[in-house]
Parts: sequence; C-alpha cells; structure tokens
Amino acid sequence: MSNSGNNQGPPPDDFSKTVPNARVPDDIGPVDWDKTNYNIPRQPAGDDWGKTVTNIKPIDTAAQPDYGKTMHPGSRPVPEADWGATRNDIRVPDTDFGGPSEEGYGKTTPYFQLPEAERQKYQVIPPTPAEQAAKVEAEEKAAGGIPGWVWISAGLFGMFLFAVLVLLVIFLFFMGGDTYSVTVKSAPPGSDVFVDDTPWGLSRDDGSIELTPLKPGRRVISIVHPTYECEKREVELKDGVNPQPLIARCKAMAVKPGEDCGSFSPGEFDKAERCYNAALDALPDPFTDEALVRALNLLIINFDTNKFDVPPQRLAALQKGATFIKKLQDREPTIVLEVGGHTDSVGNATSNQTLSDNRAKAVKDVLVRYGVKADGLITRGYGATQPKFDNNTEQGKFLNRRIQYSVVRR
Repeated sequence: MSNSGNNQGPPPDDFSKTVPNARVPDDIGPVDWDKTNYNIPRQPAGDDWGKTVTNIKPIDTAAQPDYGKTMHPGSRPVPEADWGATRNDIRVPDTDFGGPSEEGYGKTTPYFQLPEAERQKYQVIPPTPAEQAAKVEAEEKAAGGIPGWVWISAGLFGMFLFAVLVLLVIFLFFMGGDTYSVTVKSAPPGSDVFVDDTPWGLSRDDGSIELTPLKPGRRVISIVHPTYECEKREVELKDGVNPQPLIARCKAMAVKPGEDCGSFSPGEFDKAERCYNAALDALPDPFTDEALVRALNLLIINFDTNKFDVPPQRLAALQKGATFIKKLQDREPTIVLEVGGHTDSVGNATSNQTLSDNRAKAVKDVLVRYGVKADGLITRGYGATQPKFDNNTEQGKFLNRRIQYSVVRR
C-alpha cells in the first residue's frame, strides 16, 4: 500500500491486542500467557537435572574408532591421551578361562601391569600385628623356644617369692622369738622417749607411751623434755612376761643461776617455762586469783607462724597450770578467767584478729582436757590492738605474741 498521498506513518502498534500466532487447543479456556506453548517440545524443569535429556546425535561407531579424534558436539577438544601413564595392557593366561564344565575359574587372576613405583608399593605390604604375632609364634614353635607367656609367669612368680622372703625376714627380725611391751606412765606430755638411745616415740597428752616390740634382755629407757629432768630407768625383759607399767621419775627444772624471770629475749621459751613452773610452785596455799594470773602469764607458747596448734613441748606446762586453775575453781566456783590471744603488728588486722582468737581457743581446749571447767574460762582474740612492748624491735614483737590471763568475774 502506497503512502504517497499521506505523509503520516502507520498507526502505532497496540501491543495489548497482539495475538501470538500459536496453535492453542480449543479446550484450554481463557488464554493463560504463562502457559503459552510455542510448539516447542516440553523440556524438563530447570532444577531437575537428574532428568535432563541431552539432545546429542549418536556417534557412528560402525567405522574404525579413532578415540583420539572423537568429538562431542559442543564440547571442548579432548586432550592428547598420555598412554605412557595409562596401562590397559591386561594379559590373562588363556588357560585360566575354561568352559562351564572346566575347572579353574577360582584361579582366574587378571594381571595388571602397573608402573614400577606403584607395583613395588602394592607388592611390599607390612604384616598386620596379628600376622606378625602368628609369625613369631610359628618361628618359636619351629625353633623349639619357650613361649613369652612362660617368661611372664616365671617373672611374676619370682616377684611373689621375693616378697614372701622379705616378709619372713621382717617377721624373724622383729617378731621372731619372744618380744615384750613396756608401758611408761606419768612422763611429761610431749617428752621424747628413747630405748637404748634409739628414739621410740613421743609421750601422749596423759604422759603415757607404749614401747613395743622390744627384744629380750636389759633395756634402758630415757625420757627427755626441755624443762624437766627425768631419771633413766632399766627393765629386764625375760621369761616371756611383760613387766609392770613403768612410772616416770621427772621433776621440773629449777631456774638456772643468773636467769632473770623479769625479762625474756626472743626464743627463750624454755627459760620462760622454767620461770613459770617456779612461780606456780612458789604460790602460797591458799593463793589469790591475782597471784595465779601473774604466774600463768609468765609462760610463752611458741606457736608456729600463722598456726594455732599448741606445740607438744608446752603441754606439760599447761597441764601443771591446769592443776592450779582447778584448785581456784573448786574454792571459788563463780570465778571466770579470760584466756586472751595477742599478736605482734606483722600482717593485716583481720588475719591477726582471727589468729589470736584461734590461739586462745586452742589453749582453752588443752586446759579443759586437763580437767579445768569449761564454763570457768572464756576466750577472746585481740590481734595486735593491745601491745605491751615495742613492735619496732624483735624482742618487742616476741613478747607481744602471747597468751594473757585475766580475771573477768569473781
């Protein structure tokens, strides 16, 4: 159609009325453009790759194949094959394959010719532990050797015999023949006890100790204490009969000539105890509570650093002090004494307070164990709040670390 008489161009396209020229079945109802079929074979869903059908023309394999030139449409060229690495040379002996009636299928072994490095790796295989053990056992059996379990059993039996021999020697040495037991009583608590100059033990809180086992014969028993003098005792052990309990003969040491009981230097615990014993022995009968407190306060207990256990060597002094406190309680039942704990200024206030309180309680426990009435004693820790001496000197610190008695109620 010519537009010579009209300079206007064709009318603009109305895409809303564009109808695709496609054959659509008559019974599909209203047009659904999302389902429009352009006569293209139905394809599998894009994400269903397991069902994807590749439209590849079959390769004509009737002619002599040339795998070096085989091409797949749309694929990249196949690289040149490295036949030096790929060994498809599988040689199988003809005799290994027979008909159904022939024997030998169980022996069919394809022989794969591998490269030298791979062939050595698979030919030299180390035996498993089980195979190694079986091989060793077979070699020992063939050589007529002794199995390993026999050696192990023999070693265990030898150790058993050695243990029995040792126990027998110990029994014969310590328990063989007649042995004896000697009981020592009334020794100062915390004393070291020796039998024929051999340390044998430490006396208990009540001053007793059991010496056992002792060999027959004459035995010398020594009791050693830093502030008591004790006689050596001899016992004759014979006829298989234990002797009667042995009563220790001990007395408190006197103050040495020239010793000043009004002043103590660091470490003079034994001197302080000698003065303490002398002061108690010098009390009149009856004595006043003030006089008793002055004598009790002479004792200096050498507690270990940051500890509150009463040392065994000071038990004898507390035992003696307990006898005088009991006399006072019997005479004055309402009297109450305070056991106060004090420390020096070293350390923080909280720890010193706790330490002094625990030390006072430990001393009270020992006195109660020796017969003092518990309700007649109270304890209190003062820490470093009530020093009696200068904490700037070693002697002052030594003297401030103390247990101090006082009367709180009569």
